[in-house]
Amino acid sequence: MTIESSNIQNPRNGNCNDKDVKTITQKNIYQIKEDYCLKLKSKLGELSESEVSRDGTLMKFEKKKCVFVKTEKNFHLIRNLELKVGVGLIQSTEEIKKNVTLAISQNESLVSSLKAVLKSAKDAKAAFANLRDSANKLEAGMNDSCSSGQLKILGCSNDNCNESENQKDNLQLPGECQDACRILAKLVEKPVDFCLEIDIIGNSAADIIGIHSFSNIKSLEKFQQDFSSNAKTFDDLILTQVTNATAGLKKAQEELTLATKIKMQSEHLLYNKRNELEALVEVKDYLCCHKCNCIDADCGCNESNPDENNRFKKCKCDICDICKEVTEIYCIRDNEGGANCD
Repeated sequence: MTIESSNIQNPRNGNCNDKDVKTITQKNIYQIKEDYCLKLKSKLGELSESEVSRDGTLMKFEKKKCVFVKTEKNFHLIRNLELKVGVGLIQSTEEIKKNVTLAISQNESLVSSLKAVLKSAKDAKAAFANLRDSANKLEAGMNDSCSSGQLKILGCSNDNCNESENQKDNLQLPGECQDACRILAKLVEKPVDFCLEIDIIGNSAADIIGIHSFSNIKSLEKFQQDFSSNAKTFDDLILTQVTNATAGLKKAQEELTLATKIKMQSEHLLYNKRNELEALVEVKDYLCCHKCNCIDADCGCNESNPDENNRFKKCKCDICDICKEVTEIYCIRDNEGGANCD
């Protein structure tokens, strides 16, 4: 017989010639039988109650187990979400913050450099304008007829009337003045080129500063702060859920543990009730339909010469056999087959 089941059925009310009660012993046995029948009914009710209780505790155990499994699954999902997303997201915000700070710092350096370039371009443009004015004055002076003598001395005269004389004069010029005509021409031409080039440089620098001002890279700082704040809010929510899930998992485990204990208690209680009922059923069956000749109506007590000494002999022998069997249960046998039953 196991804890889960037994062969007990509804106890039968065995009436073995109850109407033919003749001896005092049979009357006493009949009364004891009636008491056992009442106990049987009571134990049968207790057994039914234990079975219902066991079914209820088993159902509760299954529900608690299901709750625990689902709670554990939810806990693992939230915990994995924190490990895979939350932690990485918070670290990403730190890295983005570093990159944005570096980008803003480099942007400020670039702005300073562009402003310095533009300022230098403006200063150069003003200087080139002065140089162009001087070049214009130089050109006007060279075109003035009053300067023809000086130009002739330098060999820069355009008068071809006396070319041989001019060549003779050129041969007598000092070494420093040999390239005077070309230098004067460059001093007149180059300021114009410088002014055109510095206009291009200045306009390009101004355009770059304008484009850069529209890019507004500093706005990334506000975006990064908002992103970091939202990421922290999301991670805090996950951590709160992890805390709640941990507490819920612990509570579900405690409830499952308690339900398991109650279930085992109900199963053992049911097992004990079945044993008690089986014992009572066996006693009842023995009392209702006994086979002991010493209390049987045909035991020979009504004979003319009843042997009182032999009336309970068989019962005595049966009891002695039981006692002998019980005492030998705890015998310690040696290797030679002997027994020590102290």
